[in-house]
Amino acid sequence: MNPSEIIIAIKEALNLNRPKMLTIYSLLDYPMSKERLDKILKNSSNKQSAIATYEELGLFLDGLILFKRKEQPPKQEQEEDEVILSNNLILKKIRVALNLKEVELLMIFQLTDFEISKSKIKDLFRSEEHPKHIECSNKILKAFLEGLNEFYYESSDYL
Repeated sequence: MNPSEIIIAIKEALNLNRPKMLTIYSLLDYPMSKERLDKILKNSSNKQSAIATYEELGLFLDGLILFKRKEQPPKQEQEEDEVILSNNLILKKIRVALNLKEVELLMIFQLTDFEISKSKIKDLFRSEEHPKHIECSNKILKAFLEGLNEFYYESSDYL
């Protein structure tokens, strides 16, 4: 999945409108313009659409965590090393932002009839150095995002 598809899936699942999304970016002082966000959120078949960068996706996920937890961003005293935004990290950031427990994660996967055990879910969140760590494939991430949409379907005013 490309970064734009992930942002769109989260937007739809959590029923985020554009002003809230711009607020999420502004929590990290990221200069996301309304025009750029509109291009990212357009259907990829539209010639005026744009694909979000991994930086924009990462900042959106970090801002979502701050937005949901009503926290202030940490003071940046020094430049951080660039972090590779893997599917595992994307899944982890969504879990943290929405404060999802293991049972809720299992329910989300079950909503899309995706077969996954509790132990495999734990393995997705393990450190890369851990022997039981498993990589989150695009298929797993897509199933999670679809399930997330179903999980929050009834709550149209979730955020």
